[in-house]
Amino acid sequence: MTPAEQDAFVEAYANNVADVHPTRVAKFVEQWANGEDMDYSSEYTSIMDALCMWNDAIKWKLEEQIA
Repeated sequence: MTPAEQDAFVEAYANNVADVHPTRVAKFVEQWANGEDMDYSSEYTSIMDALCMWNDAIKWKLEEQIA
């Protein structure tokens, strides 16, 4: 995930979910993108759920462009 994609996710999360402060979301996404060990505590569950949906949406869009 590029830094620009990370920023887009943080913005989308803040505009549509907004349960966690954007700086915490950005830190979590940066750690995830760098392959670091993650803290999957309840505080971050919604971020991980949203990140999984985000990645599935990107995958779907790319498959639609190929088809």
